[in-house]
Amino acid sequence: MEMREEFNHLIEKAIELELNVAKLYYQFYSLFPSDADFWWQLTIEEKNHAALLKTVQQMHDSHVEIPRDFYPASMQALEESNQKILNVILGFEKHPDRHRALRTAYELENSAGEIHYESFANSLSSSRVANIFQKLNGDDINHAQRIREYMNQLGLS
Repeated sequence: MEMREEFNHLIEKAIELELNVAKLYYQFYSLFPSDADFWWQLTIEEKNHAALLKTVQQMHDSHVEIPRDFYPASMQALEESNQKILNVILGFEKHPDRHRALRTAYELENSAGEIHYESFANSLSSSRVANIFQKLNGDDINHAQRIREYMNQLGLS
């Protein structure tokens, strides 16, 4: 597989990951009204992440050089993460649990694909693409930390 095709395949899986996380958080938004505002904000931010990744893909397709540290995690890791999220969504349909939702989201935000997105969003790369990405991303980061803080506010460990 050529480099451009490989990048596009990886970025498609990374976009899918962000959209699956958004789908999960939207499910939590629907299931747990007392936490609706919290889950809604994360849902919107995950959809923004997917849109930003799509922009990076379009930049790459237009022959804009993308920093190597931005390339998504391995295909296998992305596929495993996507499958795991889909399984989690099914599990919560059958057995919703507010505390487990928060723990699951925290673990998910510390998974390979999300950590990769976060580390690039926080990188000090001086590339034009990284600077644009960081400006567009704004405050839509630190999800794991924000989930942990929310859990602490609720008195959950």
